[in-house]
This record gives sequence, C-alpha cells and structure tokens, in this order.
Amino acid sequence: MKYLKLLMALTFFFTLISTSSYIAFADDDFGKHHEHYEWEYGKKEHIDDRYEDAGEMIGWGTVITFAVAGLIFPMRRLTKPMITTFPSIKQFYISITKFLGKYHILIGIATLILGISHGILMYLHEGRLEDEGVSGLVSIIVFTIAGVIGLMLFKNKKVKSLRTTHMTLIAFSIVIGLFHIFIS
Repeated sequence: MKYLKLLMALTFFFTLISTSSYIAFADDDFGKHHEHYEWEYGKKEHIDDRYEDAGEMIGWGTVITFAVAGLIFPMRRLTKPMITTFPSIKQFYISITKFLGKYHILIGIATLILGISHGILMYLHEGRLEDEGVSGLVSIIVFTIAGVIGLMLFKNKKVKSLRTTHMTLIAFSIVIGLFHIFIS
C-alpha cells in the first residue's frame, strides 16, 4: 500500500510538472480573448512561449527525476551508519531504499523520456541547435549509454566493471548537464 501511495504521488507530481501554463483572463467568460491580446502577445510568439515554458518545466522535471534515480547510491552506502545512528527511522529508511531499488530503472527511463521531451520542445522554441542545446544533447546521449550499460548490469550484477562504467558515465552526464544548466 505504501508503494501504491508513493507511485500515485510520483504520478501526480509528473503530471503537475508536465502541464504547460496558459494565459487566462478573468473576464474570459465566453471564450473571447482580451481586447489587447493579439497586440500584447502575437500568435506565433505566444505558441513559442508555450514551447519554452513547457520545455523548461520538463527540463526541471528531468533534473528532479535524475536526482531521485541517483539517490539509490548514497542511500545504500549510508544504510548502516543511518540505521545505527538513528534506530527510530530504520523501517522508513529501509522501505525508501527498497522503493528506490525497485523503481530505479523505471525512474531512469522516465528521466530519459523527460530529457528527450525537453530537448524537442526547446528545439521547437529555438528553431536551431545552439550551444546549450548541443551540451544537453551530449548529456542525454551519455545518459542513454549509461542506461544501456545499467540494463546490462541489471542482468549481470556480478560484473563490477559494468557498475563502474555505469556510475562513471552518469557522473559525466551530471557534469555535462550542470554545464548545460549554467549556460542556459
């Protein structure tokens, strides 16, 4: 039941961040636009702004899901110190760690889908691939390669080199992604 609640909360959160905002006027009772609507917001610019707003929101959703998928590493490393230091949170900590372990791959796939969607929407807004677009594209490509290696790791858990490669590529993807965020 806990997992169902967490899954429902996660689904609600993704739905919340993936919807784009629309301009609404208080006097828009009959579906008519404000008298200065076209003057203030040209039709093409308004559509482009929606692409940009939705793309930025999905981009931050990508960052959040990336962080959630990456939480499994520090949580597993800190399990013993956390349980011995704070015995009252033992059951909660273990359940969160199990949840992250169980849904790590699905959260990673959601991160990949959100990242690709972010790139497509921002490309539709810009109309061309600029420096920040190239860095984002490289980050998603490295993340995809890391995901493929992660799937191979899921099938062969005993191969330590796959784990090292997966984590190294994820670290490169984080560095490139941070560069992408800072130049955007």
